[in-house]
Amino acid sequence: MLNLFSKRSFVIAIAALSTAVITTSLAHASTITYDFTVNVTQGSLAGKTFNGTFSYDDATLKGTGIEELGVAQGLTACMNYFGRNYSETDDTSYPAFPKLVFEDGKIKQLDFWIQPNKRLNWWDLPGWEVKLSMRKAAASAVSNCQKR
Repeated sequence: MLNLFSKRSFVIAIAALSTAVITTSLAHASTITYDFTVNVTQGSLAGKTFNGTFSYDDATLKGTGIEELGVAQGLTACMNYFGRNYSETDDTSYPAFPKLVFEDGKIKQLDFWIQPNKRLNWWDLPGWEVKLSMRKAAASAVSNCQKR
């Protein structure tokens, strides 16, 4: 009887420890920052390059299906467009936008619009090549799009 009790206690302790490790790793969400470059290869803006950055807290992401993060969830964004820096507060639909869209845990698009005309999904526009690079933790936290 003592052996059976000891084995059960050991199994319960291992299960409790496993749950604590999983909970702890989920609780350690972090701020993720990406720099992006847009090279326009077609249309009236062919040859132009725009750059920016965005940051988000991955605490609420599950990694499955379509997920969106907006300003209310801590998204910050900025983009240098024709020599002027625009932040998330410059989005024409702020504070409902900008939004960062994920599909199965991968970034699908940044919906960030600063023009007065109809909102357009430039991220997937033919001839607009978007390149992302995750900023290293040791890299400067200063955005490359600070307002001047």
